This record gives sequence, C-alpha cells and structure tokens, in this order.
Amino acid sequence: MKRLAFVVGGAQKSGTTTLDALLRLHPALQMARKKETHFFDDEALEWDAPDYRALDAFYDADDARMRGEGTPITLYWRPAIRRLVRYNPDIKIVLMLRDPVTRAFAQWKKTYSEGRETLTFAEAIRAYPDRVQALAETEGLERHFSYVERGFYGAQVAYMTELVPRANVHCEIFEEFLGDRAAALARIAEFLGIAPFARNLPELHRHPAKARDYPSVLTPDDAAFLRALYAQDAAALEAFLGRPVPAWRESV
Repeated sequence: MKRLAFVVGGAQKSGTTTLDALLRLHPALQMARKKETHFFDDEALEWDAPDYRALDAFYDADDARMRGEGTPITLYWRPAIRRLVRYNPDIKIVLMLRDPVTRAFAQWKKTYSEGRETLTFAEAIRAYPDRVQALAETEGLERHFSYVERGFYGAQVAYMTELVPRANVHCEIFEEFLGDRAAALARIAEFLGIAPFARNLPELHRHPAKARDYPSVLTPDDAAFLRALYAQDAAALEAFLGRPVPAWRESV
C-alpha cells in the first residue's frame, strides 16, 4: 500500500484549508479526496493493529503522485503524531502557525457559529484549564473547546520533534504567508522536494469566519490574558524557529 509522504498538521484556524487548496493545484501532489481525513486522531480505531485501507481509500491507487493530506488537529493531538510515525517513519509535516491569541478567538467563533459554545470568549478562555480537562477525550486532549491549549506551539512542536526528525518538520507563519504567499510556497516546495509552484495561482481564502453577530470581540484584556499565558511557550517556539515572529508581538 502506498503511504502518505507528508501531512499538513496544524494549527487549526491558521490557513491550512487555503494551503490545502493550493497544494491541490501542484501537478506533483495527490491530496486526499477531502481535507481533514481525521484518520490518525480517530480514537475509535483499533490502533494495536491499524487497518490503513480506510486511509488508502481517500486516494486513487493508480496515481503515482506524492500523497499528502491535511488534518490540523494533528499538531495538538499527541497520539496522532505517534501513529503517523508508526505508519511512516519518514513522514514530513508542514505546520501553519498563527498568532495564538487571534487563533484562539477564531476557533471560538467557529465553535460558537456551530452552536456548540454557550460561553463568551472571555469566559471560555478563563475556564482554562479545568474545562478541557473535565471534557478530555484522551491524554487531557479535547476537540472543541481547546482554545487556549492549542496555542502552546512551542511545547507541541517540541513533542513532535522528539518523534519526527527536525529536518522533516517545516513551519510557516500564517501572517507571513498572507503577506508573501509565493515565498511561502517556494519554501514548502523545497521542503517537499518538488518543483516550484506555478506563478499564476489563483487568489484563495478558504473558510473565513461566518458573517454573523457574535456575543464577543477580542478585547485588549482578553489578549493580554492570553499573551501572559503564552509568553514562555512563544519564546520556546521562537528559539525552535531560530528567529523572532514580530507579527505576534502586536497588541490587540
């Protein structure tokens, strides 16, 4: 069975759907028939003896292109990383990382618009960490209300690179991607070992927040609360990247 060569592994609400759409335009890549297969984070599967045929069904067997897929929860969902490495020890992982403060608010808006969330954003982030721990599915991880938890990129990338060689993990910054998409795609192509992307790709922006009235805005107090929580972790991520991320130092 042909294996995936790479995944777009996170973070949620950080432009991964747009990136997935662009990857589908490259002639060397075969992406899964749908974004977010959620195969490796499926806790209902028998992981002692996994059946990869369900994953294989997302691809055409006679297609010789490099296989990839994008499930953003992978970065946060530690068991998914372990399962990916077991599946393919040479797997490459592309990460799109967004300012954890604005990312948390975007996730809250998504969850609220789906009808799952009843708390205001201020209430939801200040319920950290008890709310997620009470609702955790496995290993303290929870899918819908993990607004704060998903933003600790430094710790998540550190865990990932204990299992995946550093050379097989590539990080892009969402805000920089928006500012110079061509440069970001050139870096991704080099990382994957494929020819450069076409220069005339269409402008795409997938899954913007739904237009509706929300009971919260991202206030300076909420931003300051989150930045204090993320300060040490953000420094760890910048050390991992080997450079600062100026776009994340701006206050709301």
